[in-house]
Amino acid sequence: MQFRFDDFLIDSDKFELRNSGAVLEVEPLVFDLLLYFAENPQRVVTRDEIMKRVWKGRIVADATISTCIKQARRALGDDGDNQSYIRTVRGRGYEFAVDVSSSEAARPSAVPPAPAPEEAGADDPPPTSRISDPRWPVPAEKAVLAVLPFSNLSADIDEYFADGLTEDIITNLSRFRELAVIGRASTFRFKGQAIELPEVREKLSADYVVEGSVRRAAGRVRITAQLVDAATGFHLWADKYDREMEDIFAVQDEVTRTIAATLGVKLQDVATQRALRKSRAELDAYDCLLRARRYTSMLSAEVHAEARDLLEQATAQDPSHAEAHALLANVYLAEHRFDTNPRPDSISRALHMAQVATRLDPQSAYARCWLGIVHFFRGENDTFKAEVRRALDLNPNDPETLADIGHYLAFMGEFERGLELSQQAQKLNPLHPGWYFFSAARYDYDRRAYEEVLADVQRISMPHFYWTHLLSTAALGQLERPEAAASLAAIYELKPNFSAEVELAKWNAAPEDFDHLMEGLRKAGLDE
Repeated sequence: MQFRFDDFLIDSDKFELRNSGAVLEVEPLVFDLLLYFAENPQRVVTRDEIMKRVWKGRIVADATISTCIKQARRALGDDGDNQSYIRTVRGRGYEFAVDVSSSEAARPSAVPPAPAPEEAGADDPPPTSRISDPRWPVPAEKAVLAVLPFSNLSADIDEYFADGLTEDIITNLSRFRELAVIGRASTFRFKGQAIELPEVREKLSADYVVEGSVRRAAGRVRITAQLVDAATGFHLWADKYDREMEDIFAVQDEVTRTIAATLGVKLQDVATQRALRKSRAELDAYDCLLRARRYTSMLSAEVHAEARDLLEQATAQDPSHAEAHALLANVYLAEHRFDTNPRPDSISRALHMAQVATRLDPQSAYARCWLGIVHFFRGENDTFKAEVRRALDLNPNDPETLADIGHYLAFMGEFERGLELSQQAQKLNPLHPGWYFFSAARYDYDRRAYEEVLADVQRISMPHFYWTHLLSTAALGQLERPEAAASLAAIYELKPNFSAEVELAKWNAAPEDFDHLMEGLRKAGLDE
C-alpha cells in the first residue's frame, strides 16, 4: 500500500519513505512507526498500541518509544514544539494529525490483480503484500518459506510465548532479501492442526517449511526447530536449544537470530547447489549470482574472472537485480583491493555498482554494506561507518554482513569491535570460510600476541593469498624467528610488485597500526 500526505509518500511494499519523490533514510523501527501512524490518521493511538505494532508486543521503556517518536518527527521535519504531524496527547498517546490518502502500490504487469471480495475464499486473509499473501506470485529466484506456528508443549499459559517466538522468526527471516516469507495471517491458519506438508505446499505455495516446538519447565526453556523441503519432505536442518529462563525476551532474541541466520545460510547453500548443476546456457540472473558467490570464500584470480563474467551477465539480464549489482561492486573492488584481473577505474566502477544496488533496494543490508566498503577503500571512514551501521540495522542476523563489517573495522584499527562482529558471524555460520579469522589475526597482532597471530593465519587457511603471509611475516619478525625471511619471500612470489607501504595505505591502516606492521616486516628483512 501507498500512503500520501503533503509531499510525503510511505510505500509499505518497498519499505520506503519519500519526500517529493526522494527516498529518505529512516531506521526500520521508525519506518514501522510512521507506517502505523499513516494507517491510523486523525486517531489517538496509545503507547500500548504502538508497542504491540512496532515492538511486536514486547515491553519497552517509555524513553525508547519517545526516542522513536523523536526520530519519526525529525524524518518529517517535525519537532516536539511544532507538532505539525505527530501530536502528543498528554496522558493518552499520539495523534497523526494530517489527512492521509491511501492506494494500492503499482505492481508489475506480470502480477495479477487481487481477487475481488466475492471471488476470494471466505477464509482467505485480506491482501497486504506479495510476501505476506501467498496468492501474490513472487520473483522466480526467491525461495518461498512458511514458518508454521510452533507447538506449545508446556502449560496453556505459555501459548503466547510459542506464538511470539513464531512471529519473531517470521520477522527476522523477512530481513533476508532472497526469501519470500509467508505472513503470519496465512501460516497461523494451520495452528493446532495436524499438518501435512502437501497441504501446506498447495495452500501456501511454499518451497520450504519451518516447524518446531517450545517447552518451559523449572526455569528453563527448550526450543526445537527444523527446516523441511516441502516438495520432498526431506529434513534439511534441525537443532535444539536449551536455555535458562532468566530473561525470556533475551532468550527469544538469541534463538530467533540463530535460527534466522542458519536458515538463511542453508537455503542459500541449497539454491547454489542447484545453480551449479545447470549449464552456462541455462543460467538466469539469479543462477549467475549464486555461482558467482563462490568467489567470496575462495578469492582466487580464476574464480574472480568467472564471477565477474557471471555478474555482468546477470546485471545485463536483469538490470533491476540489486544483489547482483552489490556483488559486482565486491568483485570490481577486488581489482583495486588485491590487484586481481585489474581493469581501468576499478574503484569508480565499484562505487557506481554499489550506488545502483542501494537505489534498487534501499533495504538490502548486503548492498548497503558494500557501499560502505567502497567508501572504506576511498579513505572515507566516516561514510563507511555510517553505511555499515545502516547495514547492521537492516539485518543484524546475516553472518556475511557481520563478518564483512567486522573484517574492515579490524583493518582500520577498531580491533575489538571488529573481532566481536566476526565472532558473532562465526557463531551464526559455523561452516564459515577461513577469512572470517582475519579480524582475530589483526586483533592479536595489535595486542602483541604474535604466537596467536600465527595460529589465526593457520585457521584462515588461504596460503595462496598474500595478506596471510604479510601477517605471519610481521608476527614472525616480531618473534625474531628464522623462518620470517621465507615467509617474506612468499609474499613476493605471490605478488612480485608488492610494496608494504602502498598495501597498508590502501587498506586504510591506522597510523599506529601502520607503524607496528612495518616494524614487524622490517624485522623479517623488508627493505623499503
